[in-house]
Amino acid sequence: MTQEEINCALDSIDNDAEYQSAFELAMKKYSTMSRLDPDVQIRRIQSLLQRKGFGFPVIARVMRELGIEREFSD
Repeated sequence: MTQEEINCALDSIDNDAEYQSAFELAMKKYSTMSRLDPDVQIRRIQSLLQRKGFGFPVIARVMRELGIEREFSD
């Protein structure tokens, strides 16, 4: 195994771990907001994840998985 293959494997583990951590945090928050408007849920979860240091790709994936992503149309 080359160093490049090792680095690639480590990067994928880190990305998965980061996503899993973000998803668990978002689910915990989401479970307390069932009565709120979807736009409020989206803002609060996105803000929470941003404050915790997660990047946009991770936040977008979490929102898609939760099924509460905002639909943008032109």
